[in-house]
Amino acid sequence: MLKEADQLQRLAESALTSLKAAPTSLWERPAPSTARRLTTKIFPWLKPAPLQEVASTGSPSKAQEQQHSPEAIAAAVAQLSTRLDHQSKVLATATHALVAARAHVDSLEQAVPPSSNERLEQARVRVKHADATTRLAGQRLRELIQGTEVLQLGALSEGQDQAEQKAGFSQTWIGDLRTRLQALDVRFADRHSAIAIELELKVAQTRELISLDHDMTTAERTAAHANAQLQALRTRRRETPDGSAEAGKLDTDIAQTLAERSQAMQTHQQLATRLVRVSDDCARLNDEIGELYQRLSVVSGERSALKILEQKLPASEQATTTLEGEAQERIDKTALKKVREQYLASQISEAHAFAATGTEAIQPALQRIGHRLQRTPPPTPLPAFAVIEIVTSALAELTDNDATRANRVLDLLNQHPLEHWPRVAEDMAKSVRTRSATNHSIQRDTVDFCRKLANVPRGMEILQVLSSDGTQPIAAARSTALRVFWNADDAQQNETDSKVKAWLQTARKVARSKLDGDEKKFDDIDHAAFNAVRNGYLSNAPGTPYAQHDQRLKKATTEWVMRAVAANTPEESTATASVKSSLPRRLIPTLNKTPFAKSTLDRAYSLGESMGLQSPRKQVDQVISARISQLEETLKNAKGVPELQGEVSAAHAMLDHLKSLEKKGIHLSQATLGKRAGKSMQSLLKARVHQQRLSQIWDKPDADGKRAVNVLHKAQPIELPPLYTELANSKLSVYEAINRVDEHLREILPPALQPAQSIDDVLAQDLSAAIKLLKTRHLNEKSDIVTFFKPFILESRLRDRLRLGGGGTLGAGLPSMPYGLISPLVSPIFSAEKSRSDEAFAQLFMPILGMEMSFGKARTEAAEATIGVAVGGAVADGVGIQAALTGRFTAQETQTGSTLMRFFRTRHKDDEMRANMLNALDSMVRWDIIEPQQGQRYSGPLEAILARNPEVSISQIDATSSTRNVAARVALRAPAARFKDGSSDASQTLTLEPSVYVEADRIKEKRTETGGFISVVGAKGDTAQQRAGITANLNFAPIASSATPAKKGAHHGVQGQGLGLQLGMSRDLAWALEKNEISPFLIGDKQDADLDRHYSTPRDMQTEISANRDLWLLRCIETLEPDETGNKNTPENRLRAAMLLDAFEAKIKRLGQDSKYCQYNVNYSMKGRAGAEIDGYRGIQALALKRGDLQAAEKARQAIDDILLTRETWRPLVLIVRERARDSTSVGWRNLLRWQKLSNVDGQRTAAQFPPP
Repeated sequence: MLKEADQLQRLAESALTSLKAAPTSLWERPAPSTARRLTTKIFPWLKPAPLQEVASTGSPSKAQEQQHSPEAIAAAVAQLSTRLDHQSKVLATATHALVAARAHVDSLEQAVPPSSNERLEQARVRVKHADATTRLAGQRLRELIQGTEVLQLGALSEGQDQAEQKAGFSQTWIGDLRTRLQALDVRFADRHSAIAIELELKVAQTRELISLDHDMTTAERTAAHANAQLQALRTRRRETPDGSAEAGKLDTDIAQTLAERSQAMQTHQQLATRLVRVSDDCARLNDEIGELYQRLSVVSGERSALKILEQKLPASEQATTTLEGEAQERIDKTALKKVREQYLASQISEAHAFAATGTEAIQPALQRIGHRLQRTPPPTPLPAFAVIEIVTSALAELTDNDATRANRVLDLLNQHPLEHWPRVAEDMAKSVRTRSATNHSIQRDTVDFCRKLANVPRGMEILQVLSSDGTQPIAAARSTALRVFWNADDAQQNETDSKVKAWLQTARKVARSKLDGDEKKFDDIDHAAFNAVRNGYLSNAPGTPYAQHDQRLKKATTEWVMRAVAANTPEESTATASVKSSLPRRLIPTLNKTPFAKSTLDRAYSLGESMGLQSPRKQVDQVISARISQLEETLKNAKGVPELQGEVSAAHAMLDHLKSLEKKGIHLSQATLGKRAGKSMQSLLKARVHQQRLSQIWDKPDADGKRAVNVLHKAQPIELPPLYTELANSKLSVYEAINRVDEHLREILPPALQPAQSIDDVLAQDLSAAIKLLKTRHLNEKSDIVTFFKPFILESRLRDRLRLGGGGTLGAGLPSMPYGLISPLVSPIFSAEKSRSDEAFAQLFMPILGMEMSFGKARTEAAEATIGVAVGGAVADGVGIQAALTGRFTAQETQTGSTLMRFFRTRHKDDEMRANMLNALDSMVRWDIIEPQQGQRYSGPLEAILARNPEVSISQIDATSSTRNVAARVALRAPAARFKDGSSDASQTLTLEPSVYVEADRIKEKRTETGGFISVVGAKGDTAQQRAGITANLNFAPIASSATPAKKGAHHGVQGQGLGLQLGMSRDLAWALEKNEISPFLIGDKQDADLDRHYSTPRDMQTEISANRDLWLLRCIETLEPDETGNKNTPENRLRAAMLLDAFEAKIKRLGQDSKYCQYNVNYSMKGRAGAEIDGYRGIQALALKRGDLQAAEKARQAIDDILLTRETWRPLVLIVRERARDSTSVGWRNLLRWQKLSNVDGQRTAAQFPPP
């Protein structure tokens, strides 16, 4: 109950703090420290670009953050309505003037006698001017209707909804807290009463025990009085003659006194016996009473604290305003509804693509579409104006602005469901009979219109609105099949390659089958063609993106593996001689690159395991540990079989050897048994047997209990049994050795002592491939790729990442200034270098979007310059001390290209997603081995992946990263010793060089994906990070020259040069990071996006939570289970969400103290409404670009920016804390020329997340 009270207190205090917290901006850092705020104000380069600048697709514009009342929104809507009316009147006036001007020209042309040429020309000029004025007025009206003003006001109204929801939730939650606090207070009151009653009982017991002492004192006094009386009576009796009456009376008195004394002594004895326990009982009762008083004080204190806290909670407001609001729609919503209807009516009548040529013919069809779009709910979330604009623009381009022809298309579409038109398209392609020109034209226009809209964002949704089913939204599977059909059909029209046309035809057939719902069987490669078109690949010809992906995946599973195998294959091995690359290629590290090198795999195991990620090594280690424990249990049971003691001891010796290896940090999964193991087991066996003999050196005791030393036992030679000798020379892995011992014990042990079923059999795990991989410690075949990644895939969590990279660097530079002053005190420092690095990489990542694997290469162009000065001189012969101050400037550009496989993440289906990814990787690796379920074999890894994984998304990643680094370093070279000196002779130098450094980075990243059903398009990020730390280097030059003067006594000449070798280590003492990032992505043809802010301390995240606690609680409630009525916002869920958030806050606070390298990520997601609005403008932009209207396309882009920079576009999604680790190794030469091999492993894991997964 006290724990519950503490938790309720924390929750209530958090709620109160949030009520008083100042609002935070979505676009600004919530809580920068004062020092950082001042530093970044002086040096703006130390912070990333503002988030609104990152989020903007073009020139940065001001983000919308203001809040407006419903009245202000309604007033702004009224102004828009007035503007629309005014612009409509301007257009009407211009149109009337144009009609009058044209009529005037007609009258002049038909006048008899004819009018003068001058007058006729003036009239025609007036017509042109009126026509231009009309077109300008129409264009301005169209731009007004297509503008974002109404959408912005709708977003502000939505912001009011959110504010009301937040206030209502806050009130409800505070009411919940008050109710729970009151209930808890009642329970505390009951507990207070119970403790008081218990305290009274304990006090009464104590008083009863204290009364015993009084009774014992009384008994002592009674006994003493009886003794004194008895002594007096006995004295009188001795003085009284026997036989007298007085003697008899005295004898009677003496007997009575003896009885009284005996009774008193008996009572005293009983009380003394009881009193032995009184002190203990009193002490216990005193402790219990003290504890009760303490508990009573705590309960009273808690009650008082709860009362005070309850009084602090704001009183619940009456629900009258809410009820009034429910009865009467808010003023801004009413105004917005009217202005939307007004805008739509104006657009249909006079502001669309056919407005200049006449709207009467097409207006009825547009009104029908408008009525459907105004339904509740509408058949598509796209804005109504965008649907009208897209439809009319596409039809105008298709029909050459023929409104009558366009109207026939719309009427024909309205007569059939969408499934009708793929059949028509196929019939038109096959039919050779003659049709009427009119009918053929209308149907062909309709088919062409379907093809055109299939290339527009959400085009199938728009077609659905135009169809006979236009009042209902289209199902996702139906939309996908339709889009695949029309995209393949459109591509066929322009394709010249017959093989590609046949491939597209199979995609069309599968799409038709899915639309018709038949059970027709297709070959696996036909499904692959369908899924390829679904992913945006419209050709599989050589040189196309499809073929490039296929070649890249083949390279990852063949060349990369072959290079890894060749690097660990002896030269004399003829079996793999053909696998090795040519010598020149192997000498160039940028060419012979692979991410699967032996050292890279080992680093990946270590780094992953250090972060809690699963790996094959960890998996097999766990199984081996379980097998060892099982084997120990079997050996323990076999101790009672005398004839098997040798085998038991030998098995124990082997297990002791394995345990000693484990204690040394050796992974048993990678250990093998060899001669050293044999010697160790022999030694351990001797020690074990010797210990057993020592324990048996005394015989059993005889009948007298004596023990005699048995001196007749002769020590026997101790040798390993044959099996263990064989194991020691077999080079078996530990797992295989344990299996051999297990099999051997099964053969020799009695049935009752047989080992239980092996652990790996119980787990039903196929560990043979992992054991083989770990035994050789390098890849042997391409299937080892699956073996390596399988545990990582199956155990991955949100935001977990593992990246393996391998390659090399080539470069050239100026290691030091060749000429300079020769000074005993001051020396210049200058170096410059330019290099290029190429790296092949494989990455497994699980972002919010889903699980993904990518295979590709990264190329980095880098330039570096160092400038500084060293000050110091000789302190003894051959020994000097020198301090150096240097500054380093680095610039590098990285270009990354890769193929990405992705599966979309659906809540509560992570296991299914992991299984899909494992299947996709297996398909990629074993494409030439796997048998298809039907039809011919796969032609490549991409076809196998697409055929066996219908939900996969395959895309091309093109990413760029630009890094600028500035560093400063102060070093002390002490001592600097020269072992062999001379003016011309070579010498050796040894220098200890501690240093302190600070450095700052700015990293700008861009990433876009082409192809793929799910793809990130136009992601951008800007990172600023700073580090400070210390280094310690030991520099050694085996060959060095002294400074050489130009002439005797000169102070200039050639500086000393040396072949430098360096051993060093560094440690960061401080680290700061701030990153702003936007990740727009498409799911199918629907827009979505994530907005991220990253920090290196929990302070900003805590401020974010405090300012928006109610929103984050509502976000968590979305993820919890509903009650029986389907409601999620229940008191139980509100309490659970608050408890989860409280635990998350405690965890990030602890992480902030314990871990210095966590990244705290605040993630906001785009609302579905905003995504639909952007899709509307994307459709307008796509059609404008196709017809060459760059001005309209630019306006659509600006509208998209306006939506992106609106606060109400974004909603809280998740708070994530992640830890990152990196192991980077460079081996080679870096002096004048640079030749290095690179091995990089990057890891990332989620340390905390809210809402939890």
